Amino acid sequence: MRKLLLRDNELTLTKAIEICQIHELTDQHTKKLAGPKHNLKNVDSVQQTVKRKPFRTPKHRLDKFTPQQIHNCSNCGSNHEAKREKCPAYGQQCHRCNKWNHFQKCCKSVKIQRTRNIKKTVNQIDVTKASNSSEYSFFIDGVAVNHQKVAGIDSKQLKKTAISCTVQTNGKPLELKIDTGASCNIMSLQTFAQVKQDENLQVSRHVKLVAYGGEEIQTAGSTVLSCNLSDQTYSLQFYVVQKNVQPLLGLSDCLRMGLISLNNAVHQVSVKENSSFVQQLNTEYADLFRDEIGKLPVTYCMKLDKEAQPVVRPARRIPAAMQHKVKAELERMVAMGVITPVSEPTDWVSSMVATHKKNSDEIRLCIDPRDLNKFLKRPHHPMRTVEEVAAQMPNSTVFSVLDAKSSFWQIALDHKSSLLTTFSTSFGRFRFLRMPFGINSASEVFQRAMEQIFAGDPCAVIVDDIIVGGNGEQENDANLRKVLDRAREVNLRLNPQKCKFRLSEVSFVGHIFTSKGLQPGSAKTKAITEMLAPDNVTALQRFLGMINYLGKFISNLSELSAPLRELTCKNTEWCWFKQHQDAFEVLKHRISSPPTLKYYDVLKPVTLTCDASQFGLGAACLQVGAPVAYASRTLTQTEVRYAQIEKELLAVVFACTKFNDYIYGKQIHIETDHQPLVTILNKPIHTAPARLQRMMLRLQKYNFTITYKKGKHMFLADTLSRSPRDSPDEHTDDGADFEVMSVQHISSSRLKELQTHTAQDPVLQRLCSIIKSGWPCSQSKLPAEIREYFPFRDELTVDEDILMKGQRTVIPESLRSEYITIIHRGHPGLDATKRRARGIVFWPSLTKDIEKEVLSCSVCNSMKPHQQKEPLHLHHIPDLPWSSVATDIFEWNGQYYLVLVDLYSGWFEIDLLRDLSSSTVITKLKRHFSVHGSPHKVFSDNGTQFTSQQFKEFVAAWDFTHTTSTPEYPQANGLAERAVRSAKHLMEKSKRDGSDVFQNLLNLRNVPRDQTLCSPAERLMSRQTRTSLPISKSILVPASKNNVAVKNQISKKRHCQKTYYDKSSRTLRPLLQGEVVRLATSKGHD
Repeated sequence: MRKLLLRDNELTLTKAIEICQIHELTDQHTKKLAGPKHNLKNVDSVQQTVKRKPFRTPKHRLDKFTPQQIHNCSNCGSNHEAKREKCPAYGQQCHRCNKWNHFQKCCKSVKIQRTRNIKKTVNQIDVTKASNSSEYSFFIDGVAVNHQKVAGIDSKQLKKTAISCTVQTNGKPLELKIDTGASCNIMSLQTFAQVKQDENLQVSRHVKLVAYGGEEIQTAGSTVLSCNLSDQTYSLQFYVVQKNVQPLLGLSDCLRMGLISLNNAVHQVSVKENSSFVQQLNTEYADLFRDEIGKLPVTYCMKLDKEAQPVVRPARRIPAAMQHKVKAELERMVAMGVITPVSEPTDWVSSMVATHKKNSDEIRLCIDPRDLNKFLKRPHHPMRTVEEVAAQMPNSTVFSVLDAKSSFWQIALDHKSSLLTTFSTSFGRFRFLRMPFGINSASEVFQRAMEQIFAGDPCAVIVDDIIVGGNGEQENDANLRKVLDRAREVNLRLNPQKCKFRLSEVSFVGHIFTSKGLQPGSAKTKAITEMLAPDNVTALQRFLGMINYLGKFISNLSELSAPLRELTCKNTEWCWFKQHQDAFEVLKHRISSPPTLKYYDVLKPVTLTCDASQFGLGAACLQVGAPVAYASRTLTQTEVRYAQIEKELLAVVFACTKFNDYIYGKQIHIETDHQPLVTILNKPIHTAPARLQRMMLRLQKYNFTITYKKGKHMFLADTLSRSPRDSPDEHTDDGADFEVMSVQHISSSRLKELQTHTAQDPVLQRLCSIIKSGWPCSQSKLPAEIREYFPFRDELTVDEDILMKGQRTVIPESLRSEYITIIHRGHPGLDATKRRARGIVFWPSLTKDIEKEVLSCSVCNSMKPHQQKEPLHLHHIPDLPWSSVATDIFEWNGQYYLVLVDLYSGWFEIDLLRDLSSSTVITKLKRHFSVHGSPHKVFSDNGTQFTSQQFKEFVAAWDFTHTTSTPEYPQANGLAERAVRSAKHLMEKSKRDGSDVFQNLLNLRNVPRDQTLCSPAERLMSRQTRTSLPISKSILVPASKNNVAVKNQISKKRHCQKTYYDKSSRTLRPLLQGEVVRLATSKGHD
């Protein structure tokens, strides 16, 4: 009736009375004409009675029958097989006549007058008392709507307004009418025959349906249908009636399928802001809202631990397309007075992190201060609790909130502290003049400063948020002006986009301040309150595990959970009825409200428990074991395909972002059930795979430790992740979209080949599947062919259908031989080949396969040295690349060549000489000097080309020092001689295998000399040069090198080489007079 009245937009009192009278009169006449039974066409709602005896699931399985075998029994009133022993009333005593073998409702000795319960409210669920019978009753309050007009309202129009959904079952569409007043699902026998043609009905002996007005509807039985909706499958129980009715979906399953939701969240309701008042504030205090950085009368002095060890980090590579943006942002920050260039030496140098701002082309720059944070002493200033903030503004009914703009930058650093924040870039070094974001003491320092500044003012401060209250608008405005005046005095700048004025309710640090007091934010419990009911025993056991974990905070837990625990008993058939849903809702309410859910306490430690399932993320914020807030969300289609370690780290990022108000600036502890994640988070960022790098960068602003906890103990996060409620689009990062500047991607020329061969490799495909679904806890549970990858499980990911180990490509077995040949191109030797391969490619037997290939190489074996070694003489190590060079002339294959080698990097050049004149040699040297610059020193032997007058004039013109070696002692020019030997070997090997000598020279220049010393190309040009191997474009971008560190590595390497070299060498004894001397001629090794 209410629906009919509410649909009339022009309803008056007179018209409403007339409609009600017509409806009542029509209903009475219809009942008299139709008799005691109704022509049921449509079931609009279902109601369930409360039984005196608790429901017990029968121990025996119910028999199944076809509709033809079922008859309507006059003794029990239900449908069952036509056998006396099958009747549930057989052996039962009637409570009306005390006779046997029939129920009271079917007693023929006394006419039972049924009480008609008139429905007063649409969709209201009435609860009535039932008899002591073991029957389980449902009430159907809706009546059929005939094709007639009631009070001028067409019933056809009413049908059109019904809400329905269409599901797929057995490959056929089934339209279900949604009714929130129903507690079970209904369908007709005709509909059942259409969707389940070959299935039998299950007899429901203890269930009855009662129509509106008290009429009982005969049931033919029940069935369970597997229904698909929105790519998810649900098992729905339907009661089948013999009348032709539209299929009905009850309240419980509507909630479980997400078709409706209980919207009982607390929303922020604010009074409308007075636009003129806000405009007046913006004009009166325009200086506070200017787009500039303020400067508080506070200077921060960093204190380091006595055991602090300075760390110098090199500049990270930046793509060429972003360099102009990074440079522009550096110049802007210099102009604002936030940073300044550094020319003096500093003990500490951090790396710069460049990020894109969200939905913008602008760049945000910050430092990676993890090394500094390890030794930085924190002031440990206590944070305000929410209760303390509420106590500062009693009787407040109107609130205003202010937000400090670029808060940490408004505090200056002293000179010594500023030097500690030095960071390296491709454009030089810079240091912060203001307190940078990322250091672990920043929030405490800023909190202390703000409390000192606003002490005695009518406001409360938590980090960069200021809340002002007042009893009415007038008092709030007066208090607000006092705070703004104080902010002007200390030169504080505010963010106008985040400031709010004259609100009756305001969200502040995860809580809602209202005129009625402090309330918890609804977002804290949304993940629990909107959790759907379990649809199987495993899901129920998971939910009960979470409840038991919080059991110490829940009174009468055993009694409350009893209906649910019955479903987990052995040999109990799964059935979800109203008492189960009621118990489920009560338990959800208990764990999402006090005393189970605690108020956040700033003084107590915080623990985040995070987990990721196949389709969702879950997290809980705990303090001393008690929950403070819950969160969950579903995964996007892209995130579903993530490797398990990526999902687990995504859960950590989600938890930190969701609970940012609770954890920012605080030392926290994180629990995860994925042990490899603990390992990878303790490694440098650049060693992680690309996607993990992006997530790790988002965690840089948090100060946390992470530990492994077995999954069977992760009750909260595990349950939340397997029943996620929020959509991913509801969780956007409030700061920036991070972009990693040194991610390696495979060159396009090899990408398709690797993807094809990886897809055809059964071992790698099985490995990909394990990576995505998650690794087992033990290596023994893996297939034999996958076990060799188990030690590297925390580094293996899948990117663009290619397996990666960190930034190294996992090569399929069919391509491994080819890649070894490419890596060994130029025949650099066994150790050099290993070093080259370990930086780019990976497979478990890589080292073994390289040794087998190189040791069996006929070209390398024929070129092994045979001469007697003498003690090694070391050259002075230059300070800079191309500062000192050595040159020599050698003959090979009937032609003369000039070799020029850089003593710092080991880079050498080879030139064919048309003749041996000084002018020809000078021309070749000029060409190289014009490319790399004029060196300070040049070493050579005493050949006439280097001692001529023309060469002396060349030395003077190009302004360098020329030094010659001892005559007839080529070892004095040892590096040049070594370069000659390397050049000859290179050319000879190229000739023997028919390869390109210049391509081999290119590969040789890119081979690292050992594990610590980079390749000649990197030492000379600060980058690698492109070869035919798959290589990232970012590796080709120059990156500054620490010359002192490189020099120390070269010195250490040379002394180590001399030590080992001299062990197998000997000093020549003095020659005796008359002793025969034989001279070996250098005609090659042939």
